[in-house]
Amino acid sequence: MAAGGLACPICAARAHQPLYAGTIAAPGEDPAAYFSSSRTRRGHWPIVRCRGCGLVMSDPQDDGETLRRVYAALEDRAHDADEPSRQRSAREQVALVGAHRPRRGRLLDVGCSTGIFVTEAFRAGWQVAGTESSAWAVERARARCPQAAVADCPLEAFDPGPVRYDAITLWDVLEHVSAPAEALVRIRQWLAPDGRLFLSVPNVESLVARTMGRHWVLLLREHLWYFSPATLGALLREAGLELVAWQPKLIRASLAGVLRQVSTLPAPLSGLGMLGRRLGGLDRVGVRFPIGELHAVARPAARE
Repeated sequence: MAAGGLACPICAARAHQPLYAGTIAAPGEDPAAYFSSSRTRRGHWPIVRCRGCGLVMSDPQDDGETLRRVYAALEDRAHDADEPSRQRSAREQVALVGAHRPRRGRLLDVGCSTGIFVTEAFRAGWQVAGTESSAWAVERARARCPQAAVADCPLEAFDPGPVRYDAITLWDVLEHVSAPAEALVRIRQWLAPDGRLFLSVPNVESLVARTMGRHWVLLLREHLWYFSPATLGALLREAGLELVAWQPKLIRASLAGVLRQVSTLPAPLSGLGMLGRRLGGLDRVGVRFPIGELHAVARPAARE
């Protein structure tokens, strides 16, 4: 685990305001239990706000070696359990990409998981590629979309060579990256001059986050950073990118999938989740709702 007093990736300040106390009861247990949709434990490290720029972050955080080990071995079997809802969400994201980049070309999905989004992007006419840390997910992504060139490596190790992409997507990725500023600098180099970057991240200024406070469902050990439109825009500028647009993100899920996640929450909500899971047919009931995330679009900043 990295020590406290973390340097802010936007302004480098180390002075932070405490927001929420940590909730990990047994820090010595396997950290993998806290990661992905298949998590068996729920908790987070202490969460603070940078006094310099306002970025919210976990401090301390799991170190880079721990994160690489966890993500490489991750098998998130719950991820595809709700495949129809994830396919509909992926089609909505493809439509968002198309609205800002109508001309189809090369698309790179960073953190492509089991390939649901790259499959839908390929069907929409994109030349698709992806990167993924989990060997388990890479195998499934390649089987689901053989037309996609899926690299078995984390973002930090990916090298596209001379290829430049017309669209790069980071769906639910940036909040997991130890060095987000450096990651965005690398990604900026992979974009075509008129390319677009698409992201989804937790929005700490969302109504959901502000209403739920310390009970916000996105306060998780695996989330290292909690953005707002302002702090995300500042981080993008540091990397030579410009925030073009953002909007609240709604997630799609079956009612059964929602209850699977509710069952991991503290009582009495966990009991409600377990009770609901005993009812049949809930995997066919779709719901769409906010959990405090945003979709954002960025482009390379004009050279001065």
